Amino acid sequence: MRPSPNDADPAAIREAILDAAEESVIELGYDSRLHAVIAQRAGVSRPTVYKYVGDQSAIFDALFQREIAKFFVVLDAALRGQQEQLEARFVDSIVFAVQYARSHRLLQKGLQDHPEIALPWFTVRAKPMVELAANLISPHFERLFTAEQLVRVSPVAISEWAFRIISSLIVTEGIVDTSDEKSLRDFVRSLLTIAFMPAGAR
Repeated sequence: MRPSPNDADPAAIREAILDAAEESVIELGYDSRLHAVIAQRAGVSRPTVYKYVGDQSAIFDALFQREIAKFFVVLDAALRGQQEQLEARFVDSIVFAVQYARSHRLLQKGLQDHPEIALPWFTVRAKPMVELAANLISPHFERLFTAEQLVRVSPVAISEWAFRIISSLIVTEGIVDTSDEKSLRDFVRSLLTIAFMPAGAR
């Protein structure tokens, strides 16, 4: 049961509104007029939806930001495994993130039905996500390097590279099959093989 505006604090009211918004978007789509539906589902008035979240654009932004925050919490936990090989950790992070995104109903609804709304988060508006990814993933990579290696290699750059690969795999269809975990893992490993090919190799 969602909290009512009379017995909940502002953060709880906002969360209830966003929960209702997520359900509404998945059911009705991003291009529907959603405020009345969200208000009804959250048990609040339409002015309350505007007060705590904003207009429809602000609702979408808030939903994406909330889902991104949730994802990074889950990813952080997933990366705290026993794997101590840099290549394996890199591959694990990409495979986990891509599979998570491909099964995320809210994101997939946006990418398939309304890419003009969802795509900017992975392209022209991606910098905040890149920064979040770097802040989270870099420490996991950094502890796998020696002090000497850290002089030559930037964990932040590796984290950004991982994000760019993840984004591409999420939003771009390719000719190489990456539909299941094994094929996806093999593809990412092949990218690493190319990336670390010695200069001048033929």
